[in-house]
Amino acid sequence: MLDLLDLYLDGELEGPERAHIEAHLGECGPCMDRSDFQQRLRALLKEKCGCDEVPSDLMERVHDLLGETPTEPVS
Repeated sequence: MLDLLDLYLDGELEGPERAHIEAHLGECGPCMDRSDFQQRLRALLKEKCGCDEVPSDLMERVHDLLGETPTEPVS
């Protein structure tokens, strides 16, 4: 569950995976606490960072370093 939490919070899960996470969060207090903490942390970082979006060149470099293919085209 915790492995998928970041993907869920980033809005990268859809369909059955998303529904499964939402159902689990509704039943599991420790996971819901972790989700709430992560959401508050993300909001604080976004507020303090002062930027709404990750620059596309940074996102591209991160994906390259992780050996991943971006889920959305990077312009």
